[in-house]
Amino acid sequence: MLPALRSAASGLLAHQLMMDVTADNLANVNTPGFKRALPRFTDLVGPAGGGGLEPLDRIGLGARPGEVSVDFRQGMVEQTENPLHLCVEGEGFFAVRLEDGTLGFLRAGVLGVDGGGRLTLNGHFLLEPPIRMPAGARQPVVDEKGVVMVRMDGQGEEEVGRIFLARFPNPQGLERRGDCLLVPTTASGDPVVNLPGEEGLGLLRQGFLERSNVEMAEEMVRMITALRAYQLNSRMLQASDEALDAANKIVRG
Repeated sequence: MLPALRSAASGLLAHQLMMDVTADNLANVNTPGFKRALPRFTDLVGPAGGGGLEPLDRIGLGARPGEVSVDFRQGMVEQTENPLHLCVEGEGFFAVRLEDGTLGFLRAGVLGVDGGGRLTLNGHFLLEPPIRMPAGARQPVVDEKGVVMVRMDGQGEEEVGRIFLARFPNPQGLERRGDCLLVPTTASGDPVVNLPGEEGLGLLRQGFLERSNVEMAEEMVRMITALRAYQLNSRMLQASDEALDAANKIVRG
């Protein structure tokens, strides 16, 4: 009965993870640029202890989490008509410099200007070279190729810089941080940085935001499935415990 207890316990842990991931997806259904997570599981196999021939003496011992992957499919691009909103239509990530000096990457954001006149995205500085807004300049205008223009009073438009995008050999290797930030790892590979529209990178859309790619109906189905599986594993654990208790009483006689 001990293998049955281990199988049921592993099922409880696996489906608890599934519930946690699904709950996080649902919590971020309205977070711009959020990419839903997908838990994956693998089966456990061990010796049955019956002394038979392989593979007949191998039995299942439950499940364990294999990995939590990220679904990078693009979410719906929604027009907000806010000139400070910016998103990528197609493949690619905005590259920003984090407070600790490392690079971070994200899919959607809000433009801003810091006290020194430098353009920011979600409060982070854009990848060097920094884009500085001239004194007296109005809101920046960003075209689909990443060219940043500013309107000057009585002087027309002036180019002040360009916004670059990045892509990775293996985006599944990116590490997730808060605020929809992703940071590179050895598994993700080094970023390939270029202008929007180059090397398969997407184009920029000003006045638009990419919404979360979470499908609420699908997540609710997954949550119900995880809940039912959790209940079944709990009953299996209880049944195994009762069977062991009955066997002990018989032995004690």
